[in-house]
Amino acid sequence: MDLLYFRIASVVVIALIYMLFDVFNRRNVPSLFAYATIAYGVALTVLYLNFRIILLSSLIAIAVMGFGYFAYKIGQLGLGDAFELAALSLVLPLQPKGLIGNLPTLGLPFEFSLLVCMGIAALILVPLYYIPKSKGMKVKHYVDSGDAVKAVTMAAVYLVFIIFMVLEVKISIYGTVLLLAVMAGSVSIIVFERKITYMMVDMVDFRKFEEGDIIAFNLMDREEIEQSRKKVAGFDRLVTRELIAEMKRKDIRKKYPVYKRAVPLAVPIFAGAVLSVVFGNLIFLIAPAGFALPVASYMISAI
Repeated sequence: MDLLYFRIASVVVIALIYMLFDVFNRRNVPSLFAYATIAYGVALTVLYLNFRIILLSSLIAIAVMGFGYFAYKIGQLGLGDAFELAALSLVLPLQPKGLIGNLPTLGLPFEFSLLVCMGIAALILVPLYYIPKSKGMKVKHYVDSGDAVKAVTMAAVYLVFIIFMVLEVKISIYGTVLLLAVMAGSVSIIVFERKITYMMVDMVDFRKFEEGDIIAFNLMDREEIEQSRKKVAGFDRLVTRELIAEMKRKDIRKKYPVYKRAVPLAVPIFAGAVLSVVFGNLIFLIAPAGFALPVASYMISAI
């Protein structure tokens, strides 16, 4: 039991250090630290001294790292985030009971709980961080009628779903509050998506590119993207060392929208890790165990 608490503490500390690097070191996580967390996770996995758990933990980490690397290559995830998620899955492969409450675990991987909780945290934290900072920006310049229609539709779907869960599934008041918070975050992100995105990016040329930066393709039209690809071989969302060198060689001075001020993913990962170890998998707060997996799949796909 003591080793379990040591694993839980390790999850929180590792997630905290990754977050501190992301926030205070310009989203740069030292490679040595990333590799060290993987090695540390492997060591803790071996300490289970149980072949089935060691195999399961290894397979989960390989799947997480494989998916994370793919997401990194297509410009959807930082490589450090992929290492962090893989390391956390090695440190704590199976979901333990939360330190507070009595939510079921069903023997599911901790990573499943982490993804659900970090998704919920992101939906709530992103609007709370950006919308108050947007004072002075005219909403009409960043919100069109299509956004408003999508937001109203999303709100209606959530409300119907919440009413169903309250009347038929009999979820608790805590589950209802959680769903309402997720609804508010989802609707806010839809309404202010472009406004929030503009607050995340800076217009810069290759001289201010950094390896691992993400170009905001959603703020560029298709013709602009295609022209850039014709001028620069390998032009894509992910800024690579080769891309910077090619743009420097051709002296491309065009400025691109690059995510320089986005909330690091390590922040919701840390929040998700804390929520997961303290409360357990929050999906079981919303729905009974037999109903939770399809609900979780829906929520993750919506996020």
